[in-house]
Amino acid sequence: MKLLCIDSEPVYRDILTLCAEREGLNVKTVASYHEAIDAFKDFVPDIVTLDVIIKGGNGLELVKKLKNLSGSRFVPMLFLASHTSDSVMDQCFHSGADDFLPKPFDEMLFNIRLKTHMRHVALVKEMYKKNKALTFFQTMIEREHEMAHQVLDHIQTRSEKNSDQVVITRIAAASFNGDLALVKTRADGARLAFVGDFTGHGLPASIGALPVMQTFFDAVDDLTSLSELAIKINKTLNSILPDYMFCAGYLILLSPDGHFNYWGGGMPDAMIRRSSGELDCLKSRHMPLGVQSTCEFDPSLERNQLKAGDTLVILSDGVLELKNTEGNMYGEEQVKALIKMSYGDKNLMRAQTRTERVLEEYLGDAVQLDDITLVALRTE
Repeated sequence: MKLLCIDSEPVYRDILTLCAEREGLNVKTVASYHEAIDAFKDFVPDIVTLDVIIKGGNGLELVKKLKNLSGSRFVPMLFLASHTSDSVMDQCFHSGADDFLPKPFDEMLFNIRLKTHMRHVALVKEMYKKNKALTFFQTMIEREHEMAHQVLDHIQTRSEKNSDQVVITRIAAASFNGDLALVKTRADGARLAFVGDFTGHGLPASIGALPVMQTFFDAVDDLTSLSELAIKINKTLNSILPDYMFCAGYLILLSPDGHFNYWGGGMPDAMIRRSSGELDCLKSRHMPLGVQSTCEFDPSLERNQLKAGDTLVILSDGVLELKNTEGNMYGEEQVKALIKMSYGDKNLMRAQTRTERVLEEYLGDAVQLDDITLVALRTE
């Protein structure tokens, strides 16, 4: 650590040098204003001592100059002043000084003050070092997130766009969405859909998305049966997810005539809003994907039908558990009422937009705690 002593009196330069070197500091002394500025630039001290009266200039102005030259560095400025009135002391501190001792000074007191400022400088240097490391790691994390976003978004583009028969809404609670919603029409005209909700939210909840998406689109190309697709996704997640993570989900295969098979595990009830206004519920009867081994996994399917004017709505628990500013949960009854109200609209995209708006208004200024996914399907 280095100390720059600026004093017009040789005796004080000698005393300060002796005291500072005893504490292990590298000391440089100068006697004038202009020497001080040059020395500050070349020597780059960690601590500066100076007097109010300096040859060739004013100590108060010098402190301001040196503070500007120090930039973002923390360099304590200690006045050792022959003038000790309250007004002088006040001017010193207003000019940017960090400490003040009257001349002649007590060496023991000076040593105590010097050690204190040395500790401050060491702590600030350590803080800067750690902040630099944190900034580096933050930059790396942001780059990794950006890359992961690009990969996931690229594959997600293979899913069908919103239309009169399909509308997908995904609202993330963090920078990454832990929910997954994929819809794709196969070569035989049947529409395959997967809605998944991984444990938690954010990037950790997205780690299983990539292999699931690849398995899904391979199944579209290969016309894989729904039961076999469920087995494959479960096996994939079993092999990559930690024990505490899983994926609740619905797999649906909708034929052009409106009949569909489905597999559900760990999800809230899906709902069919009939053209009559009635609601039918689809139960998610199985364990979530990634929980059971292949030999334990149950791939059995259930059947139902969409008729003209019916809407199948699949939602994640982030909708049911949405909380407003009072901490009240939206809940199943309000969800049912919302689906009955919104999806009576013949325009599916308009119906979904109305649903999104109602949920947004309910959330208000509260913090969204979980990802929200809504998938609405109709037949031709």
